[in-house]
Amino acid sequence: MGKAPLISLWLAIFLSGGGYLVAVAQTPSGSAGWWGGRSRAAAEGNPEHGKRVAESKCAACHSSDGNSADPKIPKLAGQNPAYLYWQLWAFKTGARRSDIMSGIVATLSDSDLADAASFYSRQGVRPDPIKDQRLAAIGERIYFSGVGQGTPSCAMCHGSRRQAGRPVMGMMPMMGMMGNAPGLNGQHADYIVDQLKRFSSGERQGMMMGRIAVMLNDTNKRAVAEYLSGLH
Repeated sequence: MGKAPLISLWLAIFLSGGGYLVAVAQTPSGSAGWWGGRSRAAAEGNPEHGKRVAESKCAACHSSDGNSADPKIPKLAGQNPAYLYWQLWAFKTGARRSDIMSGIVATLSDSDLADAASFYSRQGVRPDPIKDQRLAAIGERIYFSGVGQGTPSCAMCHGSRRQAGRPVMGMMPMMGMMGNAPGLNGQHADYIVDQLKRFSSGERQGMMMGRIAVMLNDTNKRAVAEYLSGLH
């Protein structure tokens, strides 16, 4: 598949309506938050204070270094700090729903969220062992090529092995409008599958992710997740 059809579909999805940030797909359009309007350098939180926030509020589930032991709880280690901040902010504002997370972040300030995001972004993610190499190979093909003609690849937003959480080079100007996509390398396969199902069902809102996830059958979802879980 050539680059032109992929870019055309990507633009069609982007212009078809909905939110304007991948990282804050469930937050109200125009919402600022602590990170809003700042460059990444200007918005970098305090990782030392973030460590204390993480130890008191996050470590019980996500572990002190962000590598959660439970495959259904996401790893936060090495995550894009802007993306992580926006997700915490979405839980705090109710734009993304979770009884557990909403209760935890309710007492935290926006700067606390930024500090925790900064701390976890500096931790190294530990990949999971690949359980099914054949399935992971299928997932790799889907990740880089999509599931059919005109289907954008996952790598267009989430990056290659060397660009986790970054768009591929040709898409960088347009992705600047969309915010930061999460890094998926080393994430638990079970968690990735669960979130893809939530996007495809509409339980978790995301203009682009909803349309892509619904194109993946259960085997494809598991294959992509299996591939990503073993990456550094």
